[in-house]
Amino acid sequence: MPERRFDASGFRSARVARSMTQAQVAAALGIKDPSVVSRYETGDASPPPEKLPRLAALVGERVHDLFPRSGLPTLADLRCDAGMTQKDTAAVTQTSSCSPVRAAEGGRRKLAPQYTAPLAKAYGVSVQELLAAEKRSFDEDAPAAPRPSKAEQPSGPHTIAKKIAALLEGAAGQERPTDAELADLGNVRTGRKTLNGPLVTSLRLGRAAHPTPEVLEALAAALDVPSLFFETGDAEVAAVVAGLRSARIGLAAMAARGAEGDPQNAELMRWVADMFGGRPQSDIRVATRPQGDAC
Repeated sequence: MPERRFDASGFRSARVARSMTQAQVAAALGIKDPSVVSRYETGDASPPPEKLPRLAALVGERVHDLFPRSGLPTLADLRCDAGMTQKDTAAVTQTSSCSPVRAAEGGRRKLAPQYTAPLAKAYGVSVQELLAAEKRSFDEDAPAAPRPSKAEQPSGPHTIAKKIAALLEGAAGQERPTDAELADLGNVRTGRKTLNGPLVTSLRLGRAAHPTPEVLEALAAALDVPSLFFETGDAEVAAVVAGLRSARIGLAAMAARGAEGDPQNAELMRWVADMFGGRPQSDIRVATRPQGDAC
């Protein structure tokens, strides 16, 4: 069955971008224990497939984009995409139990004709799409779309909102700046009053359509990355930039703790020097930011 793939890190990035807490997600899903959402995001547990549409909607994403599926859907996939459990279908088919749907999904007994139209309407598909999915459930016709190769899969954030989230998450251990603080910082560094708090909020939540090059330049300056990071559509380039920035923040934290003088870290610092131009260790200095500049 080509179930949707739950992207734990992608969901966490989208949640952080919308400034939602795990507790808020849990409450919206009717989950009493917020640690359940934490386990989703660490990969220790997976949400039920019928919850994926709701999870995507909570963070402002389309389920097809955030949790893609490889292959064509079966009956169970259509039901889950509609956010329904098997038990929910009894009301649709007007039967005393969900056994007609359960049997069809399990490839044991096909749906009675009187059930197809109501189920198609409940799932938001045509009757033809429902019947095609039923065939796949019985392995009669299951032409799965080829799974993309590793080289074809995005290796990093590809939207402005996700790129911002990746940078903010990469600054773990630092106090997260407000949108107004980011706007002020970008304006100071570019010498132009381009950003404001509401605009940064719109960019962070993916609501701002087609920002100008000047806006992207100021945003990049605020977050201390090259403008290319927001301009490129190459996910791999974006991942490299975000990763290097996160590594630099980590080195800055080590320097602030006096780790450069610790013999146990000498090997690490030599390796860093070799990776970035072969400079001697004494030439590598990672400047810490002034108090209050969290980027």
